[in-house]
Amino acid sequence: MKIGKRVELWAGVGATIWATYWLLFVGSFLVFGSAILKWVNFPFSHHPYGLQLPLLGNIELLPHLSLLSYGVLGACVLATGLALLCRSDTFLAVAAAILIAFWVAAPCQIAFQQPALLRRLNAETQDLPMIRGFTKTYLPVNYGPAAEYSKHFELDTVWDRFVAAYSFLGLGWYCFGIGSFLIATYSIRRLRGERGMTVLALGGIPIGVLIIFLTPPVIGQHYFISACTAEAQGNNEKAITHYRKAMWWDQWRGQDINIYATIGDLERLSGSGEDSPEKHISRAEEFKEAREYEPAVFELSRAAAWGGAGAIASRCESARTRVDFGIALYNAGGIGAAVTQWQQALIEDPVQQQGLAFLIARGNYDLGRYQASLDALNGILKASGDKPLLANAYSLAGDCYLKLGRDTDARRSYNLSLKEDILVNFWAMSALGGD
Repeated sequence: MKIGKRVELWAGVGATIWATYWLLFVGSFLVFGSAILKWVNFPFSHHPYGLQLPLLGNIELLPHLSLLSYGVLGACVLATGLALLCRSDTFLAVAAAILIAFWVAAPCQIAFQQPALLRRLNAETQDLPMIRGFTKTYLPVNYGPAAEYSKHFELDTVWDRFVAAYSFLGLGWYCFGIGSFLIATYSIRRLRGERGMTVLALGGIPIGVLIIFLTPPVIGQHYFISACTAEAQGNNEKAITHYRKAMWWDQWRGQDINIYATIGDLERLSGSGEDSPEKHISRAEEFKEAREYEPAVFELSRAAAWGGAGAIASRCESARTRVDFGIALYNAGGIGAAVTQWQQALIEDPVQQQGLAFLIARGNYDLGRYQASLDALNGILKASGDKPLLANAYSLAGDCYLKLGRDTDARRSYNLSLKEDILVNFWAMSALGGD
């Protein structure tokens, strides 16, 4: 009887505590737990966790622990708020406001402050279909499940970029946001006095962060629309001026190769005799549309020689041009020349063109350069998080090992391929079966 009464007593105490603090418990669990969940879903690369996604600075190809990451800083802010809760409820409310500001900042940072990251995410969505198309054409097909990504995002407006950035956010970001709002709800309930004024004051923190992120791209979009209008009216000088202002305000437009090409077109139409990187980019785009890849690459190299933001855009466009050139060469049987173009593209844009390593590996295999193929595949195996691509990479590595007479390594690679993609993996299955 005594044990039963004690259990009943403790159950009542537990129920009371849970009813009082469940918002805080669940919210804290979600915020702390988000640190070990995926925050950004990369189509090709490894997905960074909350502990790996930096609040300041660009994410690297291989994510690693960062002390200034969303996960670490969020946990520190929440821990501080909880530690000071015994002194004043306001501290926890401030911590919740800061957490919500972090949550708001994540998609804004991708969309507006890190054009290279958004461009990389968008490029990977286009690289995977290209690689899978190449695989279906030239390699034994694996029919395992593959994640579906939109092949193209509209990135012309501020809203388009925000939606694109939002589409890549992972479970960790959602958990962090839900947990932050639950903690905010709990802290607001505990506030005494004028809750409304306190809520408005604390709400200014995430709203202020949102305004800071949005102001430059919104101004940039204003100038971009004005430039397009002036161009349509035939006022080329005004159009060029406003295009440049849009590029100055908005980092994304500052690396948009199409704007550089448009300015180059307008400069040529206005009869300007001065040389400029925009003119070279404009000519390069014309060559590329005509599938004259070599002169296009040459013009882009001349544009890159001018330096500045235009050089970054030119090198990225040159890498994309070399990718197209390499595929055209490969289709025509020029495998060695194709590999050379892909390798050069990887040098010019090492982060956004990582998917090329698989094409380089296959090209080297076709040329009998089996060790070089394995070296390229090692980069894929380290950087990629896409299971069908990893399965193909392991299978191709197995083929290379067989050619080198390393049967044990070949069998291990084929088994790893099956581990990544066991559903109708004909390539690895047939190799292990001796077909």
